[in-house]
Amino acid sequence: MRNLLSTNPSDRKHAASIAKNQTMKVITHKQMKLATEHVAELLKRDGASQTLTVQEWLDAAQPQPGVFPSSLPALEILGLLGFGDEVVQAETSG
Repeated sequence: MRNLLSTNPSDRKHAASIAKNQTMKVITHKQMKLATEHVAELLKRDGASQTLTVQEWLDAAQPQPGVFPSSLPALEILGLLGFGDEVVQAETSG
């Protein structure tokens, strides 16, 4: 595997070609906070009242997705983005 921080010109070219062909989106802290507040409101709408992480909510929703009709898609998106450890407090939101 090539070291992308290498000073070797061929390694830098390889890293540049990767960067040129892929787009990266940075999620700010404010955007993450707004997203978790939005999910908290969706969970509240679904009747949830606990404080759990995104992954814990997903684990609860998996066997009974019909109980989480509003919040499940948003939880899945946060999980895919790697925010499974983010705490979501359903009983109070934004």
